[in-house]
Amino acid sequence: MLLHTVLLAQVLLAICHVGLAEKMMRPKFKDIKIWSEEKFISHKVTYDSADPHLNFSMEVHQDLHDVDIHLEVRITNKQDPLYTTTMNTTLNVCRILGFANKSPVGRFVHGFIREYGNIVDSCPIAKGSYFINKFWWPEDPTTAILPELEFEIIWQAMLLDSSKKRTLIMNDHFGGEFVVQDVNNLKPGIFAMLPKIA
Repeated sequence: MLLHTVLLAQVLLAICHVGLAEKMMRPKFKDIKIWSEEKFISHKVTYDSADPHLNFSMEVHQDLHDVDIHLEVRITNKQDPLYTTTMNTTLNVCRILGFANKSPVGRFVHGFIREYGNIVDSCPIAKGSYFINKFWWPEDPTTAILPELEFEIIWQAMLLDSSKKRTLIMNDHFGGEFVVQDVNNLKPGIFAMLPKIA
């Protein structure tokens, strides 16, 4: 009788565990390389795939008056590399912060990220410490129906002087893949970010 009770408990536990797990597409980082010009800035980026979350910390060693961010992204379908999406853009940090302060969408996104730490919110970027802890973008299980992907991200920051000459102060490369996996710690979907109406 005791053996039957133990077996029944194990079966019920297995059923409950399976019920909690959901298919979800999540990133797996294979390669993270970061570099910064220590005269101006130092930083760290870590990713915990078990939780999952991203941690970012940055120490600004002297005031940065004007900074451009350059971003290159390549996303490729793992089953058919002909389906590839690329993005290549350069944005000015001060203009982005101005948008965050003036636009309702900008305030929404900036406020969401601000919940995770001390982030840059004005120009010039003052000497000091900035960080984002345990940040994770909202998830939705519908992404599990998408094809698995490989990705490469290049993130650079350039200090601009008064003549707009650029000096590279940050150069990060991230590579990996988005894979479908069973997860039991799904983060709230994109609609959970919307303000709650009382």
